[in-house]
Amino acid sequence: MKRLLPLLGVAALIATLTACGGGSKAPTTTSSTGAAPTLHAGKLVVGFDLPATAFWNGEASGNTIKNPSGFEYGLALDVAKQLGISAANVTFLRAPFATILLAGKKPYDFAMEETTITAQRAKVIGFSSPYFDANQGVLIAKGVKTPTSIADLKSLKTCAQAGTTGLDWIQHKLHPTTAPLVYSASNSSAFNAVQSGACQALILDVPIIEAQNQKQSGAFGGVVGQIDTHEGYGAVFQKNSPLIPYVSRAIKALQKNGTISKLTKRWFGFDPAKVPVLK
Repeated sequence: MKRLLPLLGVAALIATLTACGGGSKAPTTTSSTGAAPTLHAGKLVVGFDLPATAFWNGEASGNTIKNPSGFEYGLALDVAKQLGISAANVTFLRAPFATILLAGKKPYDFAMEETTITAQRAKVIGFSSPYFDANQGVLIAKGVKTPTSIADLKSLKTCAQAGTTGLDWIQHKLHPTTAPLVYSASNSSAFNAVQSGACQALILDVPIIEAQNQKQSGAFGGVVGQIDTHEGYGAVFQKNSPLIPYVSRAIKALQKNGTISKLTKRWFGFDPAKVPVLK
């Protein structure tokens, strides 16, 4: 993942959205003691989805997860601690990525699913302060000539996961000579396409493709570049959730005390700054 530098513009957007509000309101738990207004007093429900190598490791079991570990799993527990909620009172709920982007009531307090903060998404859902920087990256298939510029990507058969900012970038910024392949089920379908050669270049968040490239060593042509899109991940909430400022404060505290940096080094073990920027 990334540099974890402050994303001032995004943070300002979140602050404005949090202050202004809009849409339906989340269920709240009121307390005279200043406790975090979670769906259930003293407890926290966190949404997740798989596969998400290094972010969420474990085995999906019904609506929850067995043997969880990973960056966002650890971060969720650290946020809970900042909120005064013990790990024993944190539960995890399977929430497919496409569903967390929809407006309306959420069955969890927040979801952590490598979700890029955008103004368009923020019209219908709430975001915390960013906890992770994530440019778009390029993962190529074996045998494909390494692109050294964005122009080199135009002639390649590209692919992306549906509903991602990577797909948006391909369609509205890259304009390749052939339409990209779009995989709606999960990013695993896109990775399979790159491995088989059906897709020559997958455009997806750098940390996600780096983690998969390490997990399936030798299966791909490698992560050959990144596109500087100034993106950041935020926790996802129901629009106007009163919990947003609590979680944002917790994230900022965990950035300041070095916890997020330690989690990054533990789970990703690579330096995003060394991935060349394509221009």
